[in-house]
Amino acid sequence: MQNSVVIALLACAVCAHAASYTTYIGDANQYQVSAIATDANGNTYITGSRTIEPGAPSPNGVGVTDVFVTKLDPSGNLTLLGTFSGKAIDRANGIAVDPSGNIYVVGNTTSTDFPLHHPLQSVAYTSGQGIGNGTGFLMKLSADGTVLYSTYLGGTAGYSSLASVAADAKGNAYVTGTTAAQDYPHTPGMPADYVSSFGIYDFSGAFFAKIDPAGSQILYAGALTGPVPGCQTNLEGSSCLLMSAPTSGAAIAVDPAGNAYIAGDAGMALPTTTGALLTAGIGAFVAKVNSAGTGLVYVTYLGAGSLEPTVGTLATDFVSAIAADGAGNAYVSGFTADLAFPATAGAFQTKLAAAATPPFVGPYDAFVAKLNPTGSAMVWATYLGGTNTDQAQTIAVDSTGNVWVSGTTSSTDFPTTVSVAPGGGEFLAELNSTGSALSYSAMFPADTVAQALAVDAGDTVHIGGATGLISAFSPGSAPGQTSTPWIFGIANAAGGVVLGRLAPGELISIYGMHLGPAAPVTATFDAAGFLPTTLGAVQVTINGTPAPLLYVSATQINAVVPVELTAGAAAELQIAQNGTPWPAFRVMVDIAAPQVFQNSSGSAVAINQDGTLNSKTNPAPAGSYVSIWATGTGYFPGSDGQMATGANQFCSLAGYCTIIDAAPGSSAVNVPYIGAAPDTVNGVVQINFQVTPSGSYYLSVDGINSGSFGVSVTP
Repeated sequence: MQNSVVIALLACAVCAHAASYTTYIGDANQYQVSAIATDANGNTYITGSRTIEPGAPSPNGVGVTDVFVTKLDPSGNLTLLGTFSGKAIDRANGIAVDPSGNIYVVGNTTSTDFPLHHPLQSVAYTSGQGIGNGTGFLMKLSADGTVLYSTYLGGTAGYSSLASVAADAKGNAYVTGTTAAQDYPHTPGMPADYVSSFGIYDFSGAFFAKIDPAGSQILYAGALTGPVPGCQTNLEGSSCLLMSAPTSGAAIAVDPAGNAYIAGDAGMALPTTTGALLTAGIGAFVAKVNSAGTGLVYVTYLGAGSLEPTVGTLATDFVSAIAADGAGNAYVSGFTADLAFPATAGAFQTKLAAAATPPFVGPYDAFVAKLNPTGSAMVWATYLGGTNTDQAQTIAVDSTGNVWVSGTTSSTDFPTTVSVAPGGGEFLAELNSTGSALSYSAMFPADTVAQALAVDAGDTVHIGGATGLISAFSPGSAPGQTSTPWIFGIANAAGGVVLGRLAPGELISIYGMHLGPAAPVTATFDAAGFLPTTLGAVQVTINGTPAPLLYVSATQINAVVPVELTAGAAAELQIAQNGTPWPAFRVMVDIAAPQVFQNSSGSAVAINQDGTLNSKTNPAPAGSYVSIWATGTGYFPGSDGQMATGANQFCSLAGYCTIIDAAPGSSAVNVPYIGAAPDTVNGVVQINFQVTPSGSYYLSVDGINSGSFGVSVTP
């Protein structure tokens, strides 16, 4: 292997991109976090889905998933883990906790054998005629995880899904979501709008309901729809069969008086109320149900939409989350491309950051708004974003009325108050109680903060990433506000998502703040051919075993995972500076986690058969051979941190490493060598393979696949 390629590989690894705690909640299965909640004691409750049988037969052809519920104590220690499933796809979407510690979970399931207990609805929707599938479910668990009740909910004559749940001090559950089942439950005083789903026609409604503490009675229920005018009846033979007018409930909150607040997205003609903020519109809406369950206090749109040439009116405002305070104000967040979004004078950002020329819709900004108790006006409302698309996904209000939101961003100029991870794909922000200024705002790496957010009674902020990273911090100690070390997560040094998983022998990148010296330090092999385990006064141990170090800096550490770790088990990663250890970071050890070292374009760092660097201007002829490099294949011969000095086909000889052509219908390619990469550290694997015309591939190790990568090929 040429020295220039060694340098390129190290550069690629280096450049891959007090809190109360940061931890990873995953186990041997991959986790997808949906929502979190917290209680007065500072515990964190998380729910979502786990992939338990990737690729297993299921009604929609994807892997089988189950529902998980996890509880962390105020220090981030796991104290409860429950899983619930049938034999198909089960996904949790929302979670809530009442003052007694009871846990409420809602979601969607395609399982006809989902575990039920004292159900209100015992039959699931099974027809596949509509565009949706599955049935909503609601579960209530006691504080120790015992199932108190579990039921399908949303109707049997069409698909349904529950997106969000709230709970009051008495143990009543409030839910919202979507239904296309004409037999959905509804009660007097609540809207009972028409819903249907047939073929590609989707005329669903925003379903909502209140369930008593025992789960034995629906106290109220209804559905709101925003139909395409004239398409509510006589669908057969109508052009409406080619149209969709879906309406859905995205989030629900309840105030101390028992009023419920529903946020969602709708078509046109939603039955708004007199005096509402906006009585005609499309897209994002907010509705308030009175505490008696006898009627709606208000229903209002948030935006009028945009008239697109030859298309019609399109929604420009979409709502993601809602919260409520004791005075009856509703707080909502989402994203908008609406030039006329009702931002208020004096708000932090009163104009869309990058508006397109009307009538065309431009990039979206996040929005955050406080709606008054009657739904007639904004107390305050603000855009929040840069010149590319930004979307708020969460919202929570602290004890002083400050508002926290998190979401995704593709704006390099997203407004920030501290520099945490410039250019990161997610943001976390706090607006003051008047919406006039940012008290805190920072960008974070993808999959670390955008998925879920809650604020507890002590104003500790709890945040969750989509893949299972959970963090919490007390007031004034958000990342960037103190010099306390903070770990975002870890990733394969060759690329991939930031999470809490690793494999024996894998080169990893640990991302965070204040991890090491301000001036980066790069390691070299010693006279015996080993990397150091102390570099820049930094040490990393995993389950007590020192990890060889490649690079340390304030924001990133590159290390080699000890090959002695046991796959399928949890482990503790601990960083120490100047001999002082930090709290351990929980990780899961996989048998393999392969990734190929790539250029920023997504093409592999590759050497052509003639010894030149592969590129678009210097492609490899089809049928010739190229060399690439990877890590995360698991076992390697030799010692941790040792330089590989010669060829050793350990990976290919073991029979579980291969390169797959990513073109449809293709299979493994000709691979004469997969093994040690001479002159690099053990854990880097060199792969020589014969290129095919497709130029697109992935590395497979024992059935675990890397991300796809490209090699420039000419016929």
